[in-house]
Amino acid sequence: MPARPAPLQLPHSDRAEHSQLRRATPHGLRSLALALGLALLGGCGDSKAGSGLSEVESRAAIDRLVTLFRPVDPVATSDVHDRNFRERSAQLESLHTAGATAGREALARFERAQTEPFDVRWALLEAAAYNAPSETQPTLERLILVYEGKGEELRTQAVRIAAETIPQRAIELYEPMLREPLARQTRPPQEELVRGWHTAAKKLGLKEARVLCDLVVDLRQPPDARYAAVNALADIGGERAIRALREVLVESASDGNIRRKSAQALQRIMPRDAFCALMREASEHEADEVFLLFLADMLDKNCGAQ
Repeated sequence: MPARPAPLQLPHSDRAEHSQLRRATPHGLRSLALALGLALLGGCGDSKAGSGLSEVESRAAIDRLVTLFRPVDPVATSDVHDRNFRERSAQLESLHTAGATAGREALARFERAQTEPFDVRWALLEAAAYNAPSETQPTLERLILVYEGKGEELRTQAVRIAAETIPQRAIELYEPMLREPLARQTRPPQEELVRGWHTAAKKLGLKEARVLCDLVVDLRQPPDARYAAVNALADIGGERAIRALREVLVESASDGNIRRKSAQALQRIMPRDAFCALMREASEHEADEVFLLFLADMLDKNCGAQ
């Protein structure tokens, strides 16, 4: 049998160094693993994804938004107008989640954009509100509440934007105005406040619409506001909405258009048997011949031989 080779003999200094290396290696590996783990953990949280666009990116995105929302040459062909509409819609949509830096940039640009076209201003306001709602809230409230003698279109957009971005505050702002109609020159159109309340309520998941139920039966309210309330109640539904719409249906002092809209809304939210019974009851007490024909048509199309 061949002799086993003798173990390798290291010089004394090398043996000592090798021993130190063996003792140090587990600690070194643990340290290296910890460092790598922390690096990987940090890398998992992309700072751009968490905080949105950088300052440079925000300025570029807002610059492009402004450019796209400026008027297109009126003599341009329809395909140019269509492309601009698609591009500007996509740009604004992408800015809804651009982050606080982009929101503050949009708000600053809005404040400096007094001479810009209306479309540019409302787009900047929307970009600001979606990304920096608390900073934009005072501007939205000022536009909605303070009459400055001009700019009704921008006030209308502010009603919509506030409902979408600060819904709880929008509810608080709109309800007192909805209950007391005033001349539309002094505040946003009442029908836009109705639509804004409805949007905010949906954002918050509200199931009751007491303020709209009160408004829809209030003959002091502008017709357009009552029409908007009928549409909103048809979407919200519920027993309170049914009672309010039923009152409008049988109220002869209301105009025929809102009574027809109420019947159509009730058809959407009432059980079929209950709706048909209501239509028959209303027909028995209706004096207006034109409205009688409408009720007969509703019964024929929705109730058949019932």
